[in-house]
Amino acid sequence: MDVCKINIDSDSRLAMTAAVRKIFNEKPAEFDPRKYLGPARDEMEKLYKHKIVNVLGSEGKAE
Repeated sequence: MDVCKINIDSDSRLAMTAAVRKIFNEKPAEFDPRKYLGPARDEMEKLYKHKIVNVLGSEGKAE
């Protein structure tokens, strides 16, 4: 049996930070957290789905 260490927390922080930076770069005056945390959460969700399907091989398995 192989062991695979996956840094989901580190990867999710990187995805969230990248999304927030993108918003701040495109709209420097934006200060409403709903405007930048929503897209950041969406990027984290995409990352988790990718990890579940492509890395962990757990697509379609019970929660």
